[in-house]
Amino acid sequence: MRDQKIYLLLLGILFSLFTGCKDVYEQDKFKRPEWLPGKLYTAVLVQKNLGLFAECLQLTGMDTILDVSGSWTVFAPTDEALRQYLAENKYSGLSDIPYKELEKIVEFHIVQNPWSLRQLKSLGMNGWRLKGDVNSYSYAYKRETILKNPDEKYWIKRENKKEIIVRDSTIADQYKRVFTSSRKFVPLFYDEYLAVNGLTSKDYNFYFNRGYEPGNVYYAGAKIIQADIFAENGFVHIIDRVVYPMLNAQERLEKEMPGESYQLFLDMVYWYYPKFEPNMIATNKQPGIRSGVIVDTLWDLDYAALAFNPHKERFDIINQTLVRHNGLIAPTDDAFRQFIDGVLTIKSGFPHWNDSKSLPADVVDFIVAQNFISSPLYPSKSQYQKIFKGTSRYHQNEEDIIRTDFGSNCTFIGLDSYIPDRVFTSVTGPVFCRPVFSTFRRAMVYSGAYDAIASHKGKLYFFPITDNSLMADSSLILNWIDQDSYNFIAYNKATHRMEALSSNTLRSWILNQVGTSINNATTGKETIKTLGGKTITWDHANNTIQGSLPSTFGYMGEVVVTNSPFPLDEPTDNGKSLTVKSWFKFGN
Repeated sequence: MRDQKIYLLLLGILFSLFTGCKDVYEQDKFKRPEWLPGKLYTAVLVQKNLGLFAECLQLTGMDTILDVSGSWTVFAPTDEALRQYLAENKYSGLSDIPYKELEKIVEFHIVQNPWSLRQLKSLGMNGWRLKGDVNSYSYAYKRETILKNPDEKYWIKRENKKEIIVRDSTIADQYKRVFTSSRKFVPLFYDEYLAVNGLTSKDYNFYFNRGYEPGNVYYAGAKIIQADIFAENGFVHIIDRVVYPMLNAQERLEKEMPGESYQLFLDMVYWYYPKFEPNMIATNKQPGIRSGVIVDTLWDLDYAALAFNPHKERFDIINQTLVRHNGLIAPTDDAFRQFIDGVLTIKSGFPHWNDSKSLPADVVDFIVAQNFISSPLYPSKSQYQKIFKGTSRYHQNEEDIIRTDFGSNCTFIGLDSYIPDRVFTSVTGPVFCRPVFSTFRRAMVYSGAYDAIASHKGKLYFFPITDNSLMADSSLILNWIDQDSYNFIAYNKATHRMEALSSNTLRSWILNQVGTSINNATTGKETIKTLGGKTITWDHANNTIQGSLPSTFGYMGEVVVTNSPFPLDEPTDNGKSLTVKSWFKFGN
């Protein structure tokens, strides 16, 4: 009886609690307010001018994602912007857009984390930027979208004890799947960012083909026309254009357009620079691993000798990605082929390199590496002006620019005419193009003497020495330290020992093989001052040349040799090149 009373008492308490809770939730203050906007898809759907973008979200399934979980910022193009996109691409409606293309477009308009307009302009490299901060590196202007490229398959061929990337799978030995470490980034431009970096509205227009109006914020090439539409899990900002998913450097070089291709340049990048390392952490995180499925090894791809990796969307340090960008200049296939066939290889009619795939690394760097730049190129900035408005050793014509793109990891400038580095067209040209000067050429690069010679504005005589002559007298020996580095030694015939040669010594020797004037004398003796500050004498009557002392066989040798210059016939833009057998010798 007692137990029955306790049971009835407990039952009564539970009933009262239940009925009490029911009464509480029926009170107005616990009901969902009508003004609460809902989550992001709902916030987009209720806007009168975002109907087409709401349909894009539905078609790609992003509506359920945005209204279920996560925190995001949506940059939503207006109906008018989407109608313009459809017309430009000749689509009659959204359903005509291929699913993968539409999915990329939608994902590129969604940014990780919720950002109000004020926050978009306030983020620094290491958190919120202090007001009045004048350090340009603290002004973060890029955000990470949710668009991520899949892990990419590269076809590999083994050549000369190294792995190269080929675009033709039929000639490949294998493939490697490269791990994609991050999603794509998008830039945002605002007044404070432009001001602290010394950029102008013309710089913005150069890449996005629209005027920059002060006081506004731009999501890449689209202007934010209505900001801070609040949702439970983020913000919606309405923009006036559809932003095409930005291409990274590799994607831009791979992309073929009518009458415009950059794949010859990309082939040289693929042939000389890739290095693969297995990424076992990423490999073992693949979904199939736990169920025992055989999966591909995932690899990290690096281009260590280039200023940045063409395929990577971010720097190794995420905070650096928010504030930094890169630059790339590339010639079209037709322009690049003119240089390869007309200057670089045996197709030029001279005994040059066999083809573009038989070049030493130091020569390739003058063709490829200096086109990769670790900062964006803007017309108002000195680096752009040096390249496109200057007359330095490496420069290009601004009039030859046919494409300007602000990509996801670099600014891109495409050229329909290519001016090679002057190491190939000045008096140093035969040395950089003829394999018989390989040791002398490497000494020029090692010492830095090439720049003084190729950049010289006046006319020069240049007297390089072939590999066979240097090998015969042991006056310059290339000493390899490892696969990628070397130094130079010489056999001292006076002490019968090998001696290390410093870069300063080599520079002095090489610059004293360069005469700084051309008199076009055919008879008599011509006295010529060298770039190294010495004097050489050329007796045109018997075609002999020497320094203040007769040349000798070998370094510190005693056997006198006679130098008779032999002309190298390549056209040069700053003088004449003639080969000799020995170094010029001078007294103290």
